Order: sequence, then structure tokens, then C-alpha cells
Amino acid sequence: MRPFFVGLLLVQGLVLADDDRRACSASTLKGDYGLIVTGTRTLGPVTENFVTISLVTFDGKGGFTAEGVSHGSTTGVRRGPATGTYTVNANCTGSWTTNIPNVPPLPAEIVIVDRGREVFANAVSATELSSGRARRK
Repeated sequence: MRPFFVGLLLVQGLVLADDDRRACSASTLKGDYGLIVTGTRTLGPVTENFVTISLVTFDGKGGFTAEGVSHGSTTGVRRGPATGTYTVNANCTGSWTTNIPNVPPLPAEIVIVDRGREVFANAVSATELSSGRARRK
């Protein structure tokens, strides 16, 4: 291999390594994301399967708003807004809590990937077990 190409490969490797070590913060999540969540939830004596799709807007400061629709196997279609808060650790893990009117707050653990372009979430509570994926528009 010619020295020029070897040097170019080394420089590219250093740049990629630097990008891989980039720290996350609340500002990593900013803007509009499409979110899909699937799982099960217990509503009184009834446990149902559900799927939810939402447009989530992160403010880059630890808050979000969402507008979505949920399809439950027993409750049918529910539409409405939600708000929430989130925290992000430097290693790109974190948490968020979703607040839906007339529903207990729902905490979830998150992992941010692809420099904030995508988020994976798992929620485990007394009333819900779900997982979701959000992608920046």
C-alpha cells in the first residue's frame, strides 16, 4: 500500500474513534421523532396487548411532548397528547417518564444510538411491559 493511503486510513480511523467516544447529553435528543411502542398493559382486571404510534418532540433540555394513537386489544383506539421528561447520561443511556392524562406516570429506560438519530426504550411497571423505538424525522 502506498504511504499516502496508509496515512489516510489512519486519519479516518482516528476520526471514527473520536466520534465513537462522543458523550451524550439532554441536547442529543432534540426535534421530532416517530415512535412506535408495543406491549401489554393492565387496566384494572383486564390485561391487553397494545401498539402505539406517536410523534414525539424533544426540546433538547429534558422535556418532550407527544401526540399519538394507541390501539388496544380490549380498549380499542385511544388518541391524545402526552408530555414527559428525560435524562441522558454521558454514555448515551438514560430514562424518560411519560405523562398521559388519567394514567399513572410511565417510566422507561432508554439507549440512544447513531448520534441521537434513534432511541430504544423499555418500560416496566406494575401496569405495563413494553418496548419501543423512536427515529428522528
